[in-house]
Amino acid sequence: MRLKNSVVLVTGASSGIGEATALAFARKGAQLALCARRLPRLQEVAERCREAGSPRVTTKRVDIRDRTQARGFVAAALRDFDRVDVLVNNAGLGASGRLLDLPEEKARELVETNILGVVWTTQAALPALIAARAGVIINVSSIAGVRAAPYSALYSATKYAVTGLSHALRGELSGTGVKVCAVYPAVTATEFFSVSGGRPLGPVYPARWVANLIVRTARFPRRDAMVLPFRLAHLAEPILGGLIDQAIGEARRRSEPDVTR
Repeated sequence: MRLKNSVVLVTGASSGIGEATALAFARKGAQLALCARRLPRLQEVAERCREAGSPRVTTKRVDIRDRTQARGFVAAALRDFDRVDVLVNNAGLGASGRLLDLPEEKARELVETNILGVVWTTQAALPALIAARAGVIINVSSIAGVRAAPYSALYSATKYAVTGLSHALRGELSGTGVKVCAVYPAVTATEFFSVSGGRPLGPVYPARWVANLIVRTARFPRRDAMVLPFRLAHLAEPILGGLIDQAIGEARRRSEPDVTR
């Protein structure tokens, strides 16, 4: 796909991977529709995107958990740009700690944001994408969507759901010209841990690395986009999965006693 003047929608664009992704597409000359819950932060990102080279940027305050707001974001983008070329479902949140201690309110927030938010925006964008017989949907899963993380059980489950949704929808849309891709960030330098609790385990990658992977995936769509070291670990999962579960659990108990006790 040619990105210059393409129309790219990014959810959760006020910080972290979403912010870096918006800027990466802006540098390619894409037109952007951005949404997030924090409108002042989002407007700052939008201004930086204009400075980076985007010819047009719109913003909308959206709580992606709300079906009406999520669909309204896509409807506004279609009204403003007349089409959608790329939808990046990035909005998400995490939670650390024992599943036993997870409050109901937090559990619902995780499921509604990480899974249903993807469903709502995708449903809203699909009619236009299918009518155009073109377009790319990029769902930001997580390495936890292929390698579950002890003490982030429900977060892992939501990201497995995003992975499964992406793969199944890709099959549903076969022959329509619409591509569905899943991207799997590892531990990334964002606000994630300050919000979800816990501490990063292993190397931490800059958000721009994930953003560049998302841009490459939009240009050259593929089913799964994952950095090489974790792709190799994923291949070992059928043989070493049980040992990896135990090793990660023990590592987190040692490094985060306040979260895991």
